[in-house]
Amino acid sequence: MKTKFGWLVLLVLMSIILFFHDLISYGIAQGKGQFHVLWNAQPIEEILNNPSTADTLKQKLALIAEIRNFAFDSLGLTPTKNYTTFYDQKGKEILWVVTACAPYQFKAKEWSFPIIGSFTYKGFFDVEKAKSLAQDLKEEGYDVEMSSVGGWSTLGWFKDPVLSNMLEGSVGSLSNTLIHELTHGTLFIPDSMTFNENLASFIGRKGAFQFLESKYGRGSKQANDYAIRLEDSKKFTQYMVLSALQLDSIYEAVETQPIAIKEAQKASFMTSFKINIDTVSFQYPERYKKLFNGLKINNAGFVSFLNYRERQHEFDTQLKYEFNSELSKFIGYWKAKYPN
Repeated sequence: MKTKFGWLVLLVLMSIILFFHDLISYGIAQGKGQFHVLWNAQPIEEILNNPSTADTLKQKLALIAEIRNFAFDSLGLTPTKNYTTFYDQKGKEILWVVTACAPYQFKAKEWSFPIIGSFTYKGFFDVEKAKSLAQDLKEEGYDVEMSSVGGWSTLGWFKDPVLSNMLEGSVGSLSNTLIHELTHGTLFIPDSMTFNENLASFIGRKGAFQFLESKYGRGSKQANDYAIRLEDSKKFTQYMVLSALQLDSIYEAVETQPIAIKEAQKASFMTSFKINIDTVSFQYPERYKKLFNGLKINNAGFVSFLNYRERQHEFDTQLKYEFNSELSKFIGYWKAKYPN
């Protein structure tokens, strides 16, 4: 009897392994990539105390503690040990994500994972595996986007390091990235990827501006320049969201039409979409013209953008009218609503 039971357990385990083989293999590969980054990350304090560390690197790393303290003490994000270590990417990208969407409707492909839920993208530490998935999805008929990632959060499972490529941008950009990722460690709702990313994007951008005001003063060049960038970004977001709504209406109108007609309508829209960006009154239009030069955006590109920006206007209105533009109270509200 015990022998039969043992064989039954073994059979069940083998069935589970076979059924979840791809998920298990993916998890192992991601674990190896994450472990490599964590193992090779150095404590920032040690780097700062090392006499051979370049002054430029010391200055940038010293900002990390300031940004973290501001995020915890002034914004009310949950304190963690994240971003107390540093990983040198040596100028190389280390993580890529693949997003896929149906070609003639905004129906994104989803991947489901235990505990954290479903996502409309899949990440890889191995670029060749990312390329392979992207190619497979294209052959299945999906619109596909593959892009590198400048930062990520392990949601408190591990001690996330500062990546060297994070230090290449402005102080505002660095602050935005860190506060964005620290928000994920404070607020995360399974199976609510768009909400999570939109909220983190909103808090990251608003928080970065407040940090610049705190560090350099209200009306400082640093804060004013970043405010202009935020205003341009807001206009760009509005353009992208409105364009996505227009394209979705086109898809609904031609839903029953032959593929040739759908493709012609889609191509026509994409052409005007790239041309009409010139009608947006940016303060720094060259940044967006550069972005659109040679751009081949598709449904996956729209989905990827909306994952992070679709609800920005909603959060902006809520912050202004419900919380008198006090970001810490806004964060406190969401923390109370969705306690970890």
